[in-house]
Amino acid sequence: MALLMAEEINKRGIRDKINLKKIILGSERCSHAMRAKIKDLIGLEDIFDITGMTELYGPGTGIDCPSHEGIHYWADKYILEILDPDTLMPVEEGEIGEMVVTTLCKEATPLVRYRTRDLTRKITAPCSCGNLLFMHDRIMGRSDDMIILKGVNIYPGQIDEVLSAIPEAGSEYQLHLERKSDGKESMTIKAEAAQGFDITRTQDIQNKIRKLVHSKIMVNCDANICTYGDLPRYPGKAQRIFDNRRG
Repeated sequence: MALLMAEEINKRGIRDKINLKKIILGSERCSHAMRAKIKDLIGLEDIFDITGMTELYGPGTGIDCPSHEGIHYWADKYILEILDPDTLMPVEEGEIGEMVVTTLCKEATPLVRYRTRDLTRKITAPCSCGNLLFMHDRIMGRSDDMIILKGVNIYPGQIDEVLSAIPEAGSEYQLHLERKSDGKESMTIKAEAAQGFDITRTQDIQNKIRKLVHSKIMVNCDANICTYGDLPRYPGKAQRIFDNRRG
């Protein structure tokens, strides 16, 4: 929604008519590339992530600071565990897992080891801002959004990180999963090129995406590159995964 708003502001030429300096994002993943695009289109000073859900204490159970080294969460209000979504056992330090929460202050509707389905990891290093509250990383997706391809668990947040590491690639993408006639599975990443990029040089981006996905996620993929703005924008949750392997 923030990207859609930023693009509309830029398209209508009203950036100088608004006085928007900071945005707090909630309820949806946002890659580094998408953040940079939103800031550039509107001329923002900063963008912050906020976490929370109605069952816990509402929107506002953690927020990142200007250092952007992680989400400071209200550890005096709830206990946070990061568990393997399959085994429900604690993950190793720094590994991605599902957020499981136990409230310390709720009386009418307390939560005991409540599964949020949100994926993140704990950050043990202290924040340079000096805040002593514990931190976890940004929300990287949901455990029920996890893709299993050729026996490898893939989270959409991992694709975000890959595209954010490629300056020539935009932030919008789709994942298309197919099963070929011989029974083998394939994944194609359809991604936009960065705004202003020479679309005739798409082979460069495709090669970088294939190489990074293989090195970071350990699977092979195909990549299709389209012009900036070609993929649909959604006013709510973006649809990114198209799994055509069923049936």
